[in-house]
Amino acid sequence: MENKVNVVINGEITTVVSTEPVEHVQKLAHYASKKIEEVAVRYSKVMISERQRTLLVALNISDDYIKVEPELKRLTIENEALKKENVQTSDENIKLTELVKGLRQELAKLRDGADDKVVSLPVSTVRKVVK
Repeated sequence: MENKVNVVINGEITTVVSTEPVEHVQKLAHYASKKIEEVAVRYSKVMISERQRTLLVALNISDDYIKVEPELKRLTIENEALKKENVQTSDENIKLTELVKGLRQELAKLRDGADDKVVSLPVSTVRKVVK
């Protein structure tokens, strides 16, 4: 679904049509305005054309992306490894849960069988209690 979003970029109201959520488009507009302001402040004493300013803003935004791209790739790889580890751990957990369930059932059977095998001995027959 396309959203029409009115945003302010560099003091101008602009309508943006996007499939992205409204909040995302607003964040983009805010970020672009911030980058435009940074260039305006940095080059406030130098006469540069609108085209040059646009190119500097584009370069600054590209620089931000290029700097975080390796970290993004590293985190993506780490995330995939953690997902695989999580699946393995989950599988192990399921197996261990089944094992515990089986052991509990076996213990219950042994306890039931032990009750049937209890023999009463006369007290005079028991000479020593081993602890």
